[in-house]
Formats: sequence, C-alpha cells, structure tokens
Amino acid sequence: MKRKLRWAHLLLASIFLLLIAIGATYYIAEVKQTLELVKSERAEKTELAKLNRKDIPIRVIQVATITADREKYAVVDVREKEEFATGHVKGAVNFRLGEILHEESVRQDLVRATAGKQRVFYCHDGKRSRLAAQAIQQESGGVNLVLEKGFQQIKRNAENREIWEGSLKHVLPQAHRKNRTPWIKRRNVRVNTLIDLSLEKHESVERLEGKTFRHAPLLLMSNRHIDDFISTLGDEPIVALCDSKVSCFSTRILRYRLEERGMHLAGFVRIMGSEALPASVPGGD
Repeated sequence: MKRKLRWAHLLLASIFLLLIAIGATYYIAEVKQTLELVKSERAEKTELAKLNRKDIPIRVIQVATITADREKYAVVDVREKEEFATGHVKGAVNFRLGEILHEESVRQDLVRATAGKQRVFYCHDGKRSRLAAQAIQQESGGVNLVLEKGFQQIKRNAENREIWEGSLKHVLPQAHRKNRTPWIKRRNVRVNTLIDLSLEKHESVERLEGKTFRHAPLLLMSNRHIDDFISTLGDEPIVALCDSKVSCFSTRILRYRLEERGMHLAGFVRIMGSEALPASVPGGD
C-alpha cells in the first residue's frame, strides 16, 4: 500500500513539474516576443518616426513652460478618443491624428479653436503629435510646439501632474479587462482575410501564406475612412494582424470601433516586422 502511495506521489510530482516546465516555456516565449516588439518600436527608421517630415522642423516644449503661463497656450491632444476620455491635459481639445492628416475641415476647425494662442500638440510619447503639428504647420504656417514625450513625461514626473485630469495609470478604458481579445497563433488562424493594422502594408507573412491582408492603419485613418472600411467587412470572423507596439495597440482601438457597431474582434495575430515576406512571394494580395 505504501509503495502504491509512493508511486502515486511521484506521478503527481512529475505531472506538476511538467506543467511548470510547459508554463515556463510559454512565458519565456511571450517575454521574448514582447522584448522584440519593444526593440522594433525603438528603431528610428520604423513606425511613426519614419513618417516624420525632416523639412518641417518642430519646436519642443517642456511641461514646466506651459504651467508657468497656461493662458498663453492652446493644448491639442491628438490621441484616440478613448485615450482622451481616460485622462488628458486640463483644458485640452481632442483632434485625433487621423482626422488632422486627412480632413481639411478638421484642420480648419483646429486652427479656429486655437486662434490667438500658441498651439502645443501632445500624444502618448511625442511621435503622433509631431506628425500632427507638421500637418497644421504646412497648411496654416506659423510655429507649432510639441510637448516632449507627451503623456509619458507627465506620468513619470509628479511635478507635471498638476496640469492633468483623469487616470495616469491606464492609457485606455479598462471596461473590457475581463474579456480581452485573444492572441491567436498562426497555425490556429482559420479565416481567409486578416485586418493588417501595421503602418506599412504586408503583402505576405511567414506561415500565413495564402491569406489576404486588408490594410487598415487605424491611427493614420480618418473616422470616415474607418467607418467606410468597417462597413465592408463581411460575415467572416474578424482577426487583426499587428507587428509592433503601435499596431498592436491599434487592436484595442479596432475592438472599440467594432463594438460601437455591435461587431466583435475574434482575435489578433502578432508577428515581428522581419517576418513579412517580399511582395513577390505568392500569397499576397
């Protein structure tokens, strides 16, 4: 009897150790992939930094300068409406980047709303705000300012928080935390078409050959373009594709846009930018 109990204990211990080993393997893979995404995002020749106009210089301003003479500045938040709703600079107006880039009427509204004051643009880390400031400066002239590192600078320095209202802990609303959009492994993708949220379109992706990729860089699209795009989605489950911190952040934005219309994001596939295949590889659209 004791011998049987001993074997039973050994079996349970072996199963327990095996489960730990499997869990550790998945955890290490997740950490490695996340670190790769962070490394990719920091590259100055990728993502939003690549869209920066070298011919339109933009001045950088510090939070302390705005605080010292708040009435002098009109602060423009160019983040998504969900980001703005969670927290923002006191008195800021929200004109998301995609609207500024593509809608002339929005640019005109922005200029009118900030007339008579020095415009200061900000976003999460300074990249979107720089693009927005350049677009307005190109059209209306003058000198626009960008809040250095935007939300990140305010979050990291307690002295800067007096100009902020709302959450500094969460970037996006947390209402859906208990029902997160699942990450789908490539071998488990069952749909024929994926929504490519990356800023640069993928023609084909390793282990997803034969799939169609519909390009939708949400952060750069106007609301009208997003609405038109969503209206074309069929009955097939909606699966997104992302390849960086920026585009994987957009999976949350896509989810919110779909839910506003009673639709559902089934999941997302995460890849490294280097895994995209050349356009000549069969399987791209």
